[in-house]
Amino acid sequence: MKIPGLGPRDTPAPDPDVEEVESQPVGVTQRARGSLRRHVPIPTAEDLRRRAALDAPTVRENLLPAVTGPQVADDALVLRVLDLALRIGEVQLATGAGAAAAHDTMLAIAGAYGLPTCDVDIAFSTITMCCHRGVEAGPVTTMRNVRYRTQDYTRLATVDALIKEIVDTDSPVSSSEALTRLSTAVAANHPYPRWVAGLSRSFFASAVAVLIGGGLGVAVAAFVLTGIVWGLARWLGRHGVPMFFQQVLGGVLVTTSALGLASSGLLLDSPSLVVATGLIVLLSGLSLVGLVQDAITGFPLTAAGRAVEVVLASAGLLVGVVVSIKVLGQIGGAAVFSLAQDLPELTPQADVRSLIAAAAAGVLFALSAYAPLLSLPVAGLSGAVAWALYAYAFGTVGLGQVVASAAAAGALGLIAMLMPARANMPPLVLVIAGITPLLPGLLLYTGFSQLATVGESSNAQLSNGSLATGAVTILLALTVSLGIAAGVSFGEQIGWPVSRIWRRPLTPTVRRQRPRIF
Repeated sequence: MKIPGLGPRDTPAPDPDVEEVESQPVGVTQRARGSLRRHVPIPTAEDLRRRAALDAPTVRENLLPAVTGPQVADDALVLRVLDLALRIGEVQLATGAGAAAAHDTMLAIAGAYGLPTCDVDIAFSTITMCCHRGVEAGPVTTMRNVRYRTQDYTRLATVDALIKEIVDTDSPVSSSEALTRLSTAVAANHPYPRWVAGLSRSFFASAVAVLIGGGLGVAVAAFVLTGIVWGLARWLGRHGVPMFFQQVLGGVLVTTSALGLASSGLLLDSPSLVVATGLIVLLSGLSLVGLVQDAITGFPLTAAGRAVEVVLASAGLLVGVVVSIKVLGQIGGAAVFSLAQDLPELTPQADVRSLIAAAAAGVLFALSAYAPLLSLPVAGLSGAVAWALYAYAFGTVGLGQVVASAAAAGALGLIAMLMPARANMPPLVLVIAGITPLLPGLLLYTGFSQLATVGESSNAQLSNGSLATGAVTILLALTVSLGIAAGVSFGEQIGWPVSRIWRRPLTPTVRRQRPRIF
C-alpha cells in the first residue's frame, strides 16, 4: 500500500498469480508465424509495383529514351507500333497475300519494337490487334478495316522492303520513320500510267489467246474486247457498281461480241476461244491462292469471305455468258447455238510458239499489275516454266488437267519462295504471273455453254448439252482452279524452310522473327 508523503513512488510488487499466467509458453503456430515475419517480410505496395514492372514487356530505345531498368510502354507508343503493324497487314491483305502472312508479319513487327505479348485476329476485311502490358497497365486494342482491293505489286515490294528493315535487323528503323515511309508508299502514284497497264492487260489477253490455240483473229478480238471491258470495269467501279454486276456485264460483252463476229464471218476461228480468253482475264484478279492458303493455315473466316467473292464473281460470269447465248439463240436460231457449242480440243504443247506466248503473258500480266521493272524478266520466266511443266505433265506423263496444273503450280510456288532470297522481290508477283495462263477459261466456258443449251435439242451437236453435264464441267473447272491454288500453297510450305537456309546469315533471334512474305 502506498502512503502519500512517504518518499517516491515505488513500482508495486507484481502479483505472483498474474506473473505465472503471463509467463506461460506460446503455441507452436504462434512461434512459426513470428519467425516468418522476421525472416520473410511482407512486401509493400512499392515492392509490388516494382515486381510488376519487371514482368511487363519493354520497348526498344528507338521508342523510349534510355532509362535504368525495364519500363512499361505508354498508350501513345503502343498505339504507334500497333498502327504501323495494322497498316502493313492491310497492304498485304489488299494485294492478295494470305492471312497467315499478314498475321506473322504483324506479330514480328510488334516484337521487333519490344512488344512481344500481342494477339492478332484477322476476319476477312477486319484486322484486330491487342497488346498486353502485364498487370501494371491495361491492354491496348485497335482495329482496322481493309476497304479496298488492288493489284499494285510495286507497293507490295516497297512494303516488303520496309518489313525487312524492321524485322531482319537488330536495330530496326524508328517507328516514326517507318510510318512515314509506309504512308508515302501507300499514297504514291502507280509506277506506270494507267494506259500502260490497260495496254498490257489487252496484250496479255492476246498472248493467252495464242496460248490456248487461237489465231490472229482471236488475238485481235481478245485485245480489243479486253480493253473495252477493262475501261468499262473502271468506270463502273468509280460509280460504286458491285463486282457481281461488273462481271455480268463483262461476260455479256465478251460473249455477244464473239458470237456476233463469228456469225458475221469476221471471225474465222471458234468464238469459244475469244470467250475463254475473256473469262481468264476476268478471273485473273481473284484471290484464289489467298483463299486456299487461308483455309489451310487456319483462317476459316477469311477463307470463307474470299470464297464468297470468288463464287459471286464466277456466278456473274455464268449469268452473263448463259443469258447472252440464250438471247442470241432466240434471235439467230440454231446457228448461234451451234457456234456456241464449237469447242476445240485444247492439248497444251511445249513448243517454241507456246513458250514465247506464256513468257509474254507472264511479263504483260506483271506489267498490268504494276510490278517492279526488275521483276518483269523473272515473271516472264515463271510463265514459261509453268506452262512447260504443265504441258509435260499433261501431254507426256498423262496426269490430266487437274493434277498437271496443280503440279506445275506447286513447282512454281517452290521456285518463287527460293528466288526472292536472291532477286529481292515478293514471291506473290512471280506466282500470280505464272499461274494466270493456267486458269481453266476454256473448260469454264464449256460448262457455261452446256448450261445455256439445255433443252435445245434441234441440232445433233447439242445432244451433250444438259444440266448435269454442264454442272459437272463447271465443277471440274472449279477443281482445276483450286488445284492450282493448293499446288502453290504446297510449294510455299516446302520452300519456306528451305528459303531460311538460303537467306543470308542472321542472328537466331532475327531468324525466328522473320515472317512469311508469300
